[in-house]
Amino acid sequence: MQIDWLRRWREGRIGFHRDAPHAALVDHWPRLGLAPGAKVLVPLCGKSHDMRWLAAQAYPVLGVELSPLAVDQFIGEGALPALRYAQAGFSCVRQGRIELWCGDFFRFHVEQAAELAASTTVPR
Repeated sequence: MQIDWLRRWREGRIGFHRDAPHAALVDHWPRLGLAPGAKVLVPLCGKSHDMRWLAAQAYPVLGVELSPLAVDQFIGEGALPALRYAQAGFSCVRQGRIELWCGDFFRFHVEQAAELAASTTVPR
């Protein structure tokens, strides 16, 4: 499964990627009533515009993605400088309020997410 996912990114077969934040996220997010500043986990994030939308609403975002290509493309589309570092077996990059961890989501431990207030799982 991981190999197929990485191949799809290499070949540009990412028809699931949207050009804007998911409409359901935009419509329903306010109903959660999270305080601005509450950190949000976006698992299997790809280069989703959902993350930039959440950050623009004053929510720090932690995205976890397997494909380095997806992470690099997301960062390349941003206007802010990026800081790269390693953390707990992940290759990480921070750009503004968005932090992306590149690696296997199933190796992401709950302890690493202790400060998270919410997670998105909106269908793409």
